[in-house]
Amino acid sequence: MDNLGDILDPVRKQVIDLKDALAHARYRYDGLDLIVEQVADGKVRGAVQEIFALAGDKMDGIDGMLDNLYRDLSDLDRKLEALERKV
Repeated sequence: MDNLGDILDPVRKQVIDLKDALAHARYRYDGLDLIVEQVADGKVRGAVQEIFALAGDKMDGIDGMLDNLYRDLSDLDRKLEALERKV
């Protein structure tokens, strides 16, 4: 049987890659937010900022879920290693 830690490593890498992609999305989000500050129409600017606030909340939520998933995977890996040492 394969080492279960070896099976979890690619999943942890995917979580890291997702967090990296999220960081790039947040960078673009921040750039768009700076551009919107220059929009003269207050209603448009306000609507866009409201949408950005919701998007920011969603990105924060996804980031937190990814952090939890990574911690869970690492904890599972440690538990599996402990079980393998007992066997």
